[in-house]
Amino acid sequence: MFSNNDLYENNTFENNGAGVAVMFSKKIKMLTNTFKENWGTASYGLLLKEINDAEITGNIFKENTIGINIEGSNRIRYTKNSFIKNGWAIKVRGACYTNIFSNNNFMYNSFDVSYNSKLNDNKFDKNYWSGYTGYDLDKDGIGDVPYRPVKLFSYIVNRTPETIILMRSLFIDMIDFSEKVSPVFTPDNLLDNYPLMKSKND
Repeated sequence: MFSNNDLYENNTFENNGAGVAVMFSKKIKMLTNTFKENWGTASYGLLLKEINDAEITGNIFKENTIGINIEGSNRIRYTKNSFIKNGWAIKVRGACYTNIFSNNNFMYNSFDVSYNSKLNDNKFDKNYWSGYTGYDLDKDGIGDVPYRPVKLFSYIVNRTPETIILMRSLFIDMIDFSEKVSPVFTPDNLLDNYPLMKSKND
């Protein structure tokens, strides 16, 4: 806490009860670290609270309850990270503005992005999403249809955690599809307009 201009590089944070928490700091760099198997009801790979002007690049978040838990953090660039088989890849808890998520891999997470607000000015651009079902008619490697990473079910689980037992049911698939077609509860401008057709490692 309250430690600016720090560099975290080439570390492995594994099997922790909570994870790595960085709070009330600015100009943080996290490069090529691995956060994995941090499981538990209050666990995450990385918690960022009140962090400004930071760079999160080239990290692997694998099999964590929450890959990155973000609150009150602004002007952060998340690039070339891989989020693999997490419960939540990224959980945005509010007051997070002008962050950029680009060229990341989101692969086989239960929820790619969770959001508790209808307001959004964060930018998602040219990420790979394993859940993307669009097409690429001009074969330029970028999907022709934008991807909406926030599912209505993640919004419901945020408000009523017990509903997680309904996951993977046909009913949940139906409400997620209806929200994708006509967003009511999730930010309608939270889109990746240029989703990649192949992961950055392919």
